[in-house]
Amino acid sequence: MKTSTLFRRVVVSSLLATVLLFFATAVASASTLAGKKAEARAAAAQVAALDRRLDSTVALCVDAAQRLETAQARVTSNRAALKLARYQLVLARQELADHLVLAYKSGNADALNAVFQAGSFSDLLTRLDYVQHVTGSDAGLVQSVERRQREAAAVQVALQADLGRAQQTTADLAARRSTLTAELSTRRAVLHGLNVTVARLLAQTRAVTPVAAVASSLTPPSTAGDGSGPWWPEIRAAAAANGVWAEGLYRLMNAESQGVATASNGVDFGLFQYAAGTWKGAWNPWRSANIFDGGAQIKATALAVREGHGAAWWPTTYAWAFSRQ
Repeated sequence: MKTSTLFRRVVVSSLLATVLLFFATAVASASTLAGKKAEARAAAAQVAALDRRLDSTVALCVDAAQRLETAQARVTSNRAALKLARYQLVLARQELADHLVLAYKSGNADALNAVFQAGSFSDLLTRLDYVQHVTGSDAGLVQSVERRQREAAAVQVALQADLGRAQQTTADLAARRSTLTAELSTRRAVLHGLNVTVARLLAQTRAVTPVAAVASSLTPPSTAGDGSGPWWPEIRAAAAANGVWAEGLYRLMNAESQGVATASNGVDFGLFQYAAGTWKGAWNPWRSANIFDGGAQIKATALAVREGHGAAWWPTTYAWAFSRQ
């Protein structure tokens, strides 16, 4: 009897040591897993923010490209108008010169005085009253064409300035787009690495779980589907109300918090590990409830899954939880 009692004590001691080792391993693994999930959520939020910034920048690039194209078209059009004005000025001046030559040949003293007193051809045109008297409307035509040429040249200067600004804006946006694309690629790589790490830790956790069978006499089973697990009735009711898979919701809860309503890593809280800002969002009809209210989190999560937020809000656990495997 003494030998038997001693043997039972040794077995019990060994069993307790195994259980304690298991729980110590599970706690350490859960702590590491929670930390990595928090990092993954932060990386996913950064990726989403970069995606939005990149979309905005792409839209600005498209708008800038259109404005640049418009500026280039206006510059090209005005160049054509300026070239035409210069050509018309040459013709108008030639026609005025021909008329003055005829007046000179006819011996018109007044015309001769106008020609000889003028210091230049332009100076001659400033004597409009007299020259128009001699040549009719030709001098007025020349002045009109010259004015149009000056205006076209001034417009060309302004358009070139607009074109320069449009080109600079386009170049700046292209550089910003390139930077954001590179940063987004880096953050996606980080997120992928974190997801891989979390998946590995989840796999390790599931691989260790069978050891818990040693402590089966101390902890009752809690598996979804048999109705005995904690929170299962609430999850089943919320899932039915929202048309989502109850067991997937249950698995998601276990992956996030192991069913502990007060679970927290300092960043995320509750059964489904919500960030405080997300929980208080307008999407959540239960946002006024305490974030550690398990029943409120279950109802809110069933709604979130129904609304399609699952993959974005639980990037490292949602796909596995709802894989039906």
